[in-house]
Amino acid sequence: MSRTRRGLLLVGLASGLVGVLLIASPGIARGVSLTGGARTAPVAVVGVAAVVLAARSLLNALGGDTPGDGERRAATAGAFPSPERRPRYDPPGTEFAQRVNAIGWTDRRDAEPENRRELRDDLRDVATSALSRADGASPSEVETWLDDGSWTDDPLASAFFAGDLVPSLSPSGYVRALVRGEPPFARRARHAVTALSKRSGAGDVTPAPSADVRTAFEDEPAVRTSRYLPDGEESREHESATDRARGVTAAALAVGGLGIVTLRPELFLLALFGITVSGYARAVPTPSRAVTVERAVSNSEPAVGDEVEVTLSVRNVGDTTLADLRLVDGVPPGLTVVDGSPKFATALRPGKRASVTYTVEAVRGDHAFDPALVVTRDALGVRKREALVDTETAVSCRPPAEPLSGRAPARPTTRAGRSRSDAPGPGIEFHSVREYRPGDPPSRIDWRRKAKTGEFSTVAFHEHRRQRVLVVVDARAEAYVARSDGADGSDGGGEGGDGEPVVQRGVAAAAALVSRFRSAGVPVGLAALSPRSCRLSPGRGGDHHRRLREVLATHPAFGWEAPDGEVDASAAVREIHRRVWADARIVFVSPLSDDASVTAARRFDAHGHPVSVLSPDPTAPSRARGYESGYASLARERRLRRLRAAGIPASDWDPSEPLREVTRDGRSHATTSG
Repeated sequence: MSRTRRGLLLVGLASGLVGVLLIASPGIARGVSLTGGARTAPVAVVGVAAVVLAARSLLNALGGDTPGDGERRAATAGAFPSPERRPRYDPPGTEFAQRVNAIGWTDRRDAEPENRRELRDDLRDVATSALSRADGASPSEVETWLDDGSWTDDPLASAFFAGDLVPSLSPSGYVRALVRGEPPFARRARHAVTALSKRSGAGDVTPAPSADVRTAFEDEPAVRTSRYLPDGEESREHESATDRARGVTAAALAVGGLGIVTLRPELFLLALFGITVSGYARAVPTPSRAVTVERAVSNSEPAVGDEVEVTLSVRNVGDTTLADLRLVDGVPPGLTVVDGSPKFATALRPGKRASVTYTVEAVRGDHAFDPALVVTRDALGVRKREALVDTETAVSCRPPAEPLSGRAPARPTTRAGRSRSDAPGPGIEFHSVREYRPGDPPSRIDWRRKAKTGEFSTVAFHEHRRQRVLVVVDARAEAYVARSDGADGSDGGGEGGDGEPVVQRGVAAAAALVSRFRSAGVPVGLAALSPRSCRLSPGRGGDHHRRLREVLATHPAFGWEAPDGEVDASAAVREIHRRVWADARIVFVSPLSDDASVTAARRFDAHGHPVSVLSPDPTAPSRARGYESGYASLARERRLRRLRAAGIPASDWDPSEPLREVTRDGRSHATTSG
């Protein structure tokens, strides 16, 4: 109990004791005669205190600041589970839009605001790369254009680079900026991105943010049932009073306080109703959770795109009627509800059963259902019990193997057979001559040199080793971005769905590459760049291939929910390098959504691995693109150029194109540069 509440309790007990004494012995007060302010002050203080407590109680009710409930709201961001929605995947450029929105008015007091300087430096690097590519100009020429503002006809865009970080404003300009609700520097940044996108040929974008980004800023993320209750809750149950009880308490205090201050007995009597309800809320026991929950699915192994009916049943196994029973099913993150609802409410007598049916669309992967959330409330709805009930159910959706035709790609994959190693050993191609060592095979002794000089020497050849390939999928949280146009990413195989992260396109591409390498006889392995460690060394054979497909379909690293935690790209690459052959080729599948992905590819190259990058593009032109999408496209193009300049082939793939085209050489729609 807090110090404030302890003090209020002591005051209340003391005043109550005085009141009881005065009623029991009225003669005690005969010697005390109060008049004027001394008589009315205590009454006024009590009334005002009651009104203040009412206001505080109401604010606490709105904010969830009650014992136990604050922790629950902190764990769930105050949101009720919404399992019918997939986890929210931010569209490309959302982080940049957040940086622009963070530009405020208060930093105008600083001569060199750090956040503004970092934003302009970042955008200046992107502009230098984009304009150099578009106009064939040198970086120094582009710098001159940016400094004098001659690169665009938009005065706002040119002023972003040529003007001050804190633009000076006239009184009228300041008023106009206040009316717009946005600092001039942020407005200039939006127009600069728009002009750069148009000038570089990346497509037309609007200076305003897209509807997807506005939704990402305003919409609450989906909350899973398994994360609704606070961590560490014993027996996975939680008891608390509802907002209804707190609201009635606040109303009773307010009406009672006004009745005391105004000396209106009818108001004070009206408060007795609220006091009664508040007392009932503290006296009534929390409803029992004497229920059993069952879940059944119409097809536990559907094909991609099939609709699966889910039936959730609840039965009252107690001996009392449940006046208010609410049930929320734990739909897996990857499945989307296409018909019906996983939530329902009912009253249930002892021994009775109720059920609800809804339909989900199957997508790639193994999807285990979360526990169902059961909420029981009393008849007046002032006390509730929340509990998670486990019902083991899973839907396994394995897409068919990608059809194989054509030949393997030249560098993004590799040809079958053997490759030459720099290490000396047995072979047919000359490498070097060294001194003879006991145990060297006679066939490798240089007998001609022995005949001429009388000295023994051994000939070494280039050792030929079987080529190995490791497919690495970028599955960090930064790679869980949505397509900017909300496309389903279908490849003709019925795959995809609303709100699909581009990581799933990368996983599908990895599955196609694995099948291609197996067909070519190349030992292939798999790894994930993710906090959820996943590594499978290169190998061959049917069992190994089935294991690869199993890992791609079921491993948490390739799931539909973004992982928690950050990844040190250099450390992760170093760990992968330690566990594979030094000459293994790396095929890195990444949307290149941040600079860390470029760092990872270059680190693989620095460790001596031949590297190629296959990049599903989340910024492909869409029906309505905001400035943030234009920035994401420009920044991603800059990353592709950095990789290609370092000698790393990088294929830019539009995920709306068929997957089989990605694994072909010559007929691919990806633009590859060596």
